[in-house]
Amino acid sequence: MFVVLGVAGLFAGDTVFAKPGKCMLVIDGKTYISGKCDIDMYNDGTGSFQITELRKKGAYFAQVLIDQGTALGYWNGTRNATHAHSSLGEMTRDGACWQNDRARICAWK
Repeated sequence: MFVVLGVAGLFAGDTVFAKPGKCMLVIDGKTYISGKCDIDMYNDGTGSFQITELRKKGAYFAQVLIDQGTALGYWNGTRNATHAHSSLGEMTRDGACWQNDRARICAWK
């Protein structure tokens, strides 16, 4: 149920404007985003957010969706994919990052 509600929220216009920042996305030991990015905070009061690589075509992006203290990570998996269809699993916070044994998603303003 959480995933359905979280993903549905992405299409409902629940984000505020993207703000520039610095991000990191590492999955299975490979770095996909490192450096300047756009950070979108969802306007739902949970702290959920999305990071997007700064590229004109084929950007990678990842989302951390938070619901009652539990965070789930997702990413688009391949360049040009337009939705975060690949689950990264449950994540825990470590400073500006959310991580698990497989992935790390970080956002700094």
